[in-house]
Amino acid sequence: MEELPVDVQEIQALQEEAERLRARVTELEAALAAATRRVTLHEAFLEDLPVPVVVTDAAGVVVEINKKSRESLGVPSRELVVGKHNVLHNPSSAASGYTGYIERALRGEAFVTPPTSYDVADTGFGRKREVRWAENAFQPIDVDGERYVLSVNVDVTERVRALRAQEESQQFLRGIVENAPSLVYVKDLAGRYLLVNNQFEQFAHMDRASILGMTDAELFGEHAEEYMEADGRVARTGTPLVREDVLPMGDRVATYVTTKFPLQDIADKTIAVCSISVDVTEQKEAEARARKLQDEVMSLQEATLRALSTPLLPIAEGVVVMPLIGNIDARRAEQVLETLLPGIVENHASIVILDVTGVPVVDAQVANALVQAARAVELLGAEVVLTGIQPAMARTLVDIGIELGRIRTQSTLRGGIAIALARGARTRR
Repeated sequence: MEELPVDVQEIQALQEEAERLRARVTELEAALAAATRRVTLHEAFLEDLPVPVVVTDAAGVVVEINKKSRESLGVPSRELVVGKHNVLHNPSSAASGYTGYIERALRGEAFVTPPTSYDVADTGFGRKREVRWAENAFQPIDVDGERYVLSVNVDVTERVRALRAQEESQQFLRGIVENAPSLVYVKDLAGRYLLVNNQFEQFAHMDRASILGMTDAELFGEHAEEYMEADGRVARTGTPLVREDVLPMGDRVATYVTTKFPLQDIADKTIAVCSISVDVTEQKEAEARARKLQDEVMSLQEATLRALSTPLLPIAEGVVVMPLIGNIDARRAEQVLETLLPGIVENHASIVILDVTGVPVVDAQVANALVQAARAVELLGAEVVLTGIQPAMARTLVDIGIELGRIRTQSTLRGGIAIALARGARTRR
């Protein structure tokens, strides 16, 4: 067999080319491995992002959906959606406006939607009915001449619910404030009105647009300094204050009971003062009428008691009897004189019988009162007969050295009446 000629240089060149090819293959394999790692890494990043992400192609077909998105939609696996679900052909997507968003992004517009509601049961993957709220960011992406849309869904359901609850609470409180039968108003620390209710508008005879921003000096003039001082005290001390204000209201005077308390921010810093003023004018007027009536009743009761406790009884022409019952103090002694002296004049009495049978204790005060009454009677030209003096009372009068003077005494009222009648009969003859 004939041997072929060997070209050493050619063999060497082939060997070198083989080495270069092996090096290139190794380089390409390394690049492929790196690219594979990057793809895997990107897929892992996309899959485990804490927000729902969906990627659709220019036809509206879903080409990628991450785990968070599948969980929110109730999709058991990506294979059920990727390459099969077309958002542009989905009726619920069209009804919610999602289809329009995809079309805008396909035209090259990047934007974020306002919070939008959707029912996860409408996605058709067996998820129970539940209304959620989301903000969606849409970003067009061009890859190898093909346009895709990246949709990032941020669930804001709890935020929307909290905002709605806050709005409902504010509306609820606004309804209370606006329909309260009292004046409700808020002023900042400079004394400018920040809030007033319907009752305050009627009270001030101004609409709230004109009132807001004004101060007490502009609204109330001479009363402003007093109101501002009260507001300042509440703002400084942080302590509620209850006060009564009297205001001239046309042809009448109105009385308000006002409760003031500080309003604080989340840092517990006082930022305003709220006041609630209740019109108690009618109540005050009713209380005044009640007090007047009570005073009249008390005066009548006093007059009745005075008449009952110090009665003056005419028993014959020119003869009157005053039976005294109970303890006699300075006030009672004054009542005796107030009843006795006018009664003598009115009845033209010449003899007055003071019966002390019902007086349990006779001391210096009682004795002096009796003596003063007798002297006053004598000044009117009448004679005094003191009846009902018991042995113990007589001893007391002696012990304290009371001089009865020309006052005649009898142990019983009957005896005193007999003397008075006899004297009266002699006088008439």
